[in-house]
Amino acid sequence: MPEESSIQTLPEKVLPEIDIFTKQILGKKVLNNVATLWQEKYTEENVAVGVKRPFRLYIINNGSVPGPVPDLGSPVRCVKLCKRVIETDYPRNTLICNSKSKVTHRYQLVLLVEFEDGTFDVLTLPRNLSNRLQYNALTTKAFVDSTVINAAGVPVLQHQTHKVPNESLIIVSAGVNNYTSFEYSVSIPFTDFTPHLNRCVLDDPSLQSYILLKDLKYDIDVLDTFQVDIGGGSFVWTTIVELTVTEDIIDKLGIDQDVIIQGKPEFICK
Repeated sequence: MPEESSIQTLPEKVLPEIDIFTKQILGKKVLNNVATLWQEKYTEENVAVGVKRPFRLYIINNGSVPGPVPDLGSPVRCVKLCKRVIETDYPRNTLICNSKSKVTHRYQLVLLVEFEDGTFDVLTLPRNLSNRLQYNALTTKAFVDSTVINAAGVPVLQHQTHKVPNESLIIVSAGVNNYTSFEYSVSIPFTDFTPHLNRCVLDDPSLQSYILLKDLKYDIDVLDTFQVDIGGGSFVWTTIVELTVTEDIIDKLGIDQDVIIQGKPEFICK
């Protein structure tokens, strides 16, 4: 009879348990191609209607000096977005009770402006903006409508209430003609997140949000020249330019979680 095999099955080496601390994503909302620079549409009777329209600039023509009868100067030929600067600690998120997630985004825009005479200028928005009656030769390079910055130099809150989620936009001000950034906000109901968020999840004290911005795009339309009345019997020639900036906003909601796995750490301290 053949001899019995002397080979014995050895027990598999048991790998140690490793405790990993991570963030478990429980719900996500993606806002695709959302305009984060715009202004609110008004009727002919000057009533706000809660609908977005392109952000309108009145860029001062090169060589047009304010006066009773200003020279036309050189109108704008082209405008390009060179850079978007996001302020420190933004975008940020606030979880409001158990109802919604409010995303707040602060930024500046740097534009390169080409005039028809071949010259160029750099505009930093909103720093170089003002109301028509608050013209400052040292800082003003473009005007906005009085529905964006009023005649006293105070920014006006813009609203998008036509559809959910509701949005707002305002110019952050440290005083007249001292505008530091744009502040865009959107309030996303928890019912819009996928998958559905259970009540126990919303009550978890470790519930946090992570905001991701992607796919920044812009659209610029150079329109007609326009003479602006800056008060005191003075005028200046400008070019009307409409600007819209869009991007994807991804809001992820998650909680702190321990995950136990079996494995071998890459580094073991001995």
